[in-house]
Amino acid sequence: MVRLLLFLTLVLSIPLASRGQVTVSVDPPTFVLTGNPTQTDVSYHVQVTNTSAGSASIFWSKRMSNNPVPWTSWICDKNLCYLPEVNSCPPLKPNLLGPGESFELQIHMNPLQVEGSADYQVTLLDDLGNSLYVINGQFLISNSTAVKETNETKLSVFPNPATDFFKVSDIPGLNSIELFNIVGNKVRSFEAGPQKQYYVGDLTDGIYLVRLESAGGKVIKTIRLSKR
Repeated sequence: MVRLLLFLTLVLSIPLASRGQVTVSVDPPTFVLTGNPTQTDVSYHVQVTNTSAGSASIFWSKRMSNNPVPWTSWICDKNLCYLPEVNSCPPLKPNLLGPGESFELQIHMNPLQVEGSADYQVTLLDDLGNSLYVINGQFLISNSTAVKETNETKLSVFPNPATDFFKVSDIPGLNSIELFNIVGNKVRSFEAGPQKQYYVGDLTDGIYLVRLESAGGKVIKTIRLSKR
């Protein structure tokens, strides 16, 4: 009995860090995101790296404050681009990282034609809900900001709403298309092709996320699709 008590005392006295405490690094740690109110997707990418000695499950929560009412914001992580109403990483979809591995956390915002500014905060958490890092940022949306016309901004899905099929505007580098439902489950995969139609007529009516990917698996853009 004495040996058992001594063993428990030694275990409980071990520093938390030596029990596999999760640590991360973030680059950049803060950000300022500028854009024009005519843009529908103003985004910023942050690199999150697991600096722990072991594997880690990384979760996140987001909060936008002092913003104009129409503004919407959403997060894309290692697994999925979520709808604006999702304010935290689902418990069953952690970002799994091995030691030294990284993933790109994408912060997106649609100003909906309204100028203004807002404070933004993304908190990274471990699987116990402990805060690992707080990323602070600011959105600055003004008509004085020039709009850069890139291939990414020209991407579109049509018709939207879709009934039987949808198409994607042609762009070099588009290799595959993944379709997710609103709870983050993949429901369909397509190989992309010029002027190709993608059938969705047998799917349940509702909102889906169309993820456009390059040949290397990099997410080019995620677009919301309404199926009716």
